[in-house]
Amino acid sequence: MSAKNNKTQKNMGLAFFLNLVFTIIEIIGGFITGSIAIISDAVHDLGDSISIGVSWYLQKKSEKGADSHFTFGHKRLSLMGALLNAAVLLAGSIYVLYEAGKRLFNPVNPNSEGMLWLAILGIAVNGFAAYRLKKGDSGLNQKILSWHLIEDVLG
Repeated sequence: MSAKNNKTQKNMGLAFFLNLVFTIIEIIGGFITGSIAIISDAVHDLGDSISIGVSWYLQKKSEKGADSHFTFGHKRLSLMGALLNAAVLLAGSIYVLYEAGKRLFNPVNPNSEGMLWLAILGIAVNGFAAYRLKKGDSGLNQKILSWHLIEDVLG
């Protein structure tokens, strides 16, 4: 494995674990603040964690050489990770727009101070993970992951 690909895998692993830990914090924080928005974002982040984990796994698998089933090697598997992340990004964006539309007609009054602290933590965690992924340039899989995390920061 090249040093570039090793760095890519480390960055993807870091992004996965940061996202997973923040998801757990957000689930707990959502219940403490009474915010369905935080809980729904935690569910969204759980989907992100799964897609990042799958992308990380496929990136590792793409380093494997040719065998009897994959005569040209496994390089293209990392593109499957990029496709999965693009699909999650699109589905997540549609879901957030749908939920936001519903809240226009049925507003809720949760603990806004707790939500603010969770939002700041989310921006920091996702921003750092996106920054780490943006530093490396190992192809479309890593690029899509960094876009995905930037979308989470902006969300």
